[in-house]
Amino acid sequence: MLQAILDTWRTHHGISRYMLDNIPDGGLGAVALLKGGQPGKGRDVARQFAHIVDVRIAHLRAGEKAVMKGVAPFEKGTSPSRAHLEAALDASSRGVEALFARIVASGELVRGCGPLRLLGYLISHESHHRGSIVLALKQNAIAPSEALRFGIWGKWSER
Repeated sequence: MLQAILDTWRTHHGISRYMLDNIPDGGLGAVALLKGGQPGKGRDVARQFAHIVDVRIAHLRAGEKAVMKGVAPFEKGTSPSRAHLEAALDASSRGVEALFARIVASGELVRGCGPLRLLGYLISHESHHRGSIVLALKQNAIAPSEALRFGIWGKWSER
């Protein structure tokens, strides 16, 4: 079961990285717009990715958080750079892999969730934010490329 969970997680994480890699630098500051066309008060694209990392880290134990060594925490109210996001996404993904290895081996629950439910939660949470990212980009006339819009779905059939 662990290998199937890790394969699924790695595909999911690869989609998030593919998305970040294909967003132009100007898109990282995009914020979803309100009904009247004014910028909303929500997170910009960069902060959406940072939030994804923060939620991943919130599920880790101290030993699993060690993978974040050398990756600075995100500062409140500021948008992290692409390089910071890339490093944090990759490191936190390794932490989540260690988390899955631990809970599959031990049978331990994390916040009341076993490994499959936790996998479903993390994927659902992050996919929600990826949708919000696409919305913010579209509303700010930074249309995601066709390769990005359809490429993320093709990642699930790659091996």
